[in-house]
Amino acid sequence: MRYCCFCGRELASKTLLDGSREKYCQKCDRVFFDEPSPAVIVAVTHNDRILLTRSVGWNHPYWGLVAGHVASGETAEETAIREVREEVGLNVSTLEILGTYAAKARNLLMIGFKSQTEGTDIKKSQELQEAAWFKMDERLPLRPNSIASQVAVKAFPGIRIAGAE
Repeated sequence: MRYCCFCGRELASKTLLDGSREKYCQKCDRVFFDEPSPAVIVAVTHNDRILLTRSVGWNHPYWGLVAGHVASGETAEETAIREVREEVGLNVSTLEILGTYAAKARNLLMIGFKSQTEGTDIKKSQELQEAAWFKMDERLPLRPNSIASQVAVKAFPGIRIAGAE
């Protein structure tokens, strides 16, 4: 947001009592906080394997988990089920919420889930460059300290992330 939605004046920056810097309209005397967009991230599993994905255009060696934005009128659980179905063509049989994760750089509040699926036949969407099953007893090619690796470790505490020693 660059302009005040009440008067149209360009917003300035103001330091609040808690030390945070926020957008501020001097004319209306209003503070505007960034509103994160809700999204889900899902660790999809089948027996001893976890499903990892790579989005189109990724130019790094890491993989991720199924993820997507919550649509208006949709619950986080409905989004998780929908995203798994849309991105990899699988139906989730169980769904457990793990926690929330802030992706400040992308202005997202991500809700992490652990899920299981009965089928393993991946039908990847055009959003994905790759999707594949990985054995959970091997080092996973997730970016260390990423939200995807945090979700995977929370879902499966013994899991190992490549490059995270």
